[in-house]
Amino acid sequence: MERKRLGLDPAQQSERLARAFLARGTTRIRTHADVDTEIGTTHSDALVALRERMRGTMDIQVVAFPQSGLLIRPGTLALLEQALRNGADILGGLDPSGIDRDPVGHLDAIFGLADKHGVKLDIHLHEPGELGAFSLDLIIERTRALGMRGRVVVGHAFCLGEVARAPTLCAALAEAGIAIATTAPPSRPVPSVAMLRAAGAQIFAGNDGIRDTWTPYAMPDMLQRAMLVGLKNEFRRDDEIAVAFGMVSDLAAEACGFADYGLLVGARADLVLVEAETLAEAVVAQPPRRLVLSHGRVVARDGALQIT
Repeated sequence: MERKRLGLDPAQQSERLARAFLARGTTRIRTHADVDTEIGTTHSDALVALRERMRGTMDIQVVAFPQSGLLIRPGTLALLEQALRNGADILGGLDPSGIDRDPVGHLDAIFGLADKHGVKLDIHLHEPGELGAFSLDLIIERTRALGMRGRVVVGHAFCLGEVARAPTLCAALAEAGIAIATTAPPSRPVPSVAMLRAAGAQIFAGNDGIRDTWTPYAMPDMLQRAMLVGLKNEFRRDDEIAVAFGMVSDLAAEACGFADYGLLVGARADLVLVEAETLAEAVVAQPPRRLVLSHGRVVARDGALQIT
C-alpha cells in the first residue's frame, strides 16, 4: 500500500496537518486513523498521543477506522478493540455491503463493540443507490435497537443523493438521531442539505483527504469547505450560505459532541477574526485569518502559529 511504500510517519504527518488547521481557525477536529492487520494500531496510537500533546490548544477526537475492511481481514476487530483500549475515542465502520460483503456481520460487530465500550460510531458509507440505502436501513435499525440516538454518524451517504426514497430515509435518520457528515465532493451525488434539514435530521461537513495519497486537492481550511458545500447545494442567498458555514462550525460541533461551543455566555473562548463585511463574504472570499484564539489565548496571527 502507498502509506507503507512512502514510509510516512503518522505522528509527524498528523501534527503537521493539525497545526495547519489551527492556523486557519479550526480548534476542534474529529479525525480518522487507519487500523488494520498491516499497520496495527500504530496510526491510531499516534493520533491519541497528538490529542494529548494538543490538549488545551486543540480538541481532537480519534476514530479507530477499518479503512481496509473489517471481516475480510481477520484480526481487524481485535485491533480496533485494542485501539479503543489505547485511548481512541470513537469506533469506525466502512461499507458493510460493498467491502465486507456481509452487512449483518459487519454491523453486528461494530455496534456490539461500540456498545461494549460505550463509545460512539462513525461509519463511512460510500455504497451507491439501493445498495447504500439497504446498508443505511440496517444502520438505522441497529441504532434504534441499541438506544444509540445521538451517538452515530454516517459519513458520505452518497445513496441519499441517488435513490427515490431519500426523503423517507431522511425522516428515519431524524427519528433515529443519526447525523450525516458530507464533504460535498464534485464527483458524486451527495445528500441534499435542504432535504435533511427539512426532515429534522442533522447534517454537517468536513474534509476528506488533504493533499494526501487519496487526492492532490483540498486545504486545511473549513471556510473553503463551507464554500464547496454551498456550491454543491446551489446555495446563493446569504441565509443559505450561513447554513453552509454552520455545517463546519456549530452544527459540526453539536453532531460530534463537542461541548461549550458557540457565541454563548460561559462557552469556551474560541474566536477567529477575518476581514469581511458579512458571513457570506467570509465564506466565499476565504480571507486570511487575522487572529485565532483557542481556550482564551492567541494561537495564531495572520496565518502564523504563535505556539511551539
